[in-house]
Formats: sequence, C-alpha cells, structure tokens
Amino acid sequence: MKLNQGEELVTTTRPHARVLIWPVVALLIISALAGVGLAVVPEDDRQWGHPVVAGVGVALVLLLVVNPLARWASTSTTLTTQRLRTRSGILGRTGHDLPLNRVVDVTYRRRPGDLGFGSGTLLLTTVAGHLLRLNNLPRIKDMYQAVSELVADVAPRTEPEEPWR
Repeated sequence: MKLNQGEELVTTTRPHARVLIWPVVALLIISALAGVGLAVVPEDDRQWGHPVVAGVGVALVLLLVVNPLARWASTSTTLTTQRLRTRSGILGRTGHDLPLNRVVDVTYRRRPGDLGFGSGTLLLTTVAGHLLRLNNLPRIKDMYQAVSELVADVAPRTEPEEPWR
C-alpha cells in the first residue's frame, strides 16, 4: 500500500479467523461422506462410481471450503493515520478508502457469537450520513479505540471568530 506524505500505517487485518470454522466443519463432513461413498460403491460400478463420488466431493470442497477461504484471504482492512482502507474480492476487487476526517461517529457492535472471540462489527458514519460496516474484525475493542483516537486527532478544529472575554 502506498502511503501519502505524513501518513503512517497503524494496522492491517483480515476478518477474524472464526469465519473459517464452518468451512473446516464442511471439509470434515465432506471428507467423511466421500470416504463412505467410495467404500459403499458396489464393486461392479466402481469404474464410474468412484469418479462420480470424487467429483461431487471435489465440487463441494471448492464451493464450501475453498471459496470462503479465498474470500477471507482476499479481504483486508488497513488503518492509517489519515484513512481507513478496505479491499475485498477474488476475481474482481472492490476497494474503499475513507478519509478519517470524514468520519463523524465510530461505534462497534458485538453479538453473542463474537464475545468469546473478541471480534465484532465496526460501524463508521460519515459526514454525508453514509454508514460503513466492517464485519468480523478481530480485536474489535482495540480497533474501535484506535479509530476513535485517530478520528479525534484529524477532526477539523474550528476556532470561534470572537473568543470569549
């Protein structure tokens, strides 16, 4: 990532690894079912039965394991002293850069499933009223604290035209 002049990298993260729990469970189940499927194919039908069972197993692994893993690996959130940058996508990439001086509210949400993992959702409201939602961030309290402090640091300072006397 190319940084602007005077900009420093604070942190880069991916979604919390807990999003990979279901793909791992799927891999175990698919492997078990494929093993059982290969074992129960009658001996007379093994010439076509084994390739069919293996093909279905491979297709399910690609859909339920490799796809979520690739999505997780291709998603990142980068926080610098001036902006929050998100990137995602496997074949087509999507990116968003949000200058921190455009953020007016920083909130985080932790659902019951997040509590044991320390993850959560970071919600940023911009000056224009748009909401940026960053789901499944690890160490959500640390990210919330860092973003809040940086937003306060880069917020435009307005001096009153006539100071109080």
